[in-house]
Amino acid sequence: MKKHFKKLLVATAIGLTVSPTFACELNDVTTETLRGIVNRQGGYPVSDAQCAILNSHHLALKVSGQAAVLGGVNIGWALVTLQNGDRVASTKSGTSTHINRVDVGSQDTANKQFHIALQDAIDALDWKGAANEFSSSGKSIVH
Repeated sequence: MKKHFKKLLVATAIGLTVSPTFACELNDVTTETLRGIVNRQGGYPVSDAQCAILNSHHLALKVSGQAAVLGGVNIGWALVTLQNGDRVASTKSGTSTHINRVDVGSQDTANKQFHIALQDAIDALDWKGAANEFSSSGKSIVH
């Protein structure tokens, strides 16, 4: 699958309001399929602080994963790292898998499982540690 580096707006909900506000512009590296799932599920679940880390270090959020129905079971998994413009990824990553055996197998439910896994993977990533592998210009300082 071809990977792309794109700039996206990330929606974050404020309080209990239903309508999102656009608080963050970030670059992502992922497949069109995963980007589509993320967009349909409401965007990347990235906090303002995480977004600031990406932008201050000129980094992108690299997302790998899958949303699938296997044997009638809804499965979503995600792996996230940070990546610079030279396609160097951080050595630190966040991962998560979510499985839903209760609901009937459907791609929509699997997509939701992926988005939940993505949130958990983003939360599991050591953002400061990963960003510290790069200079403020985005150049890798890890050899």
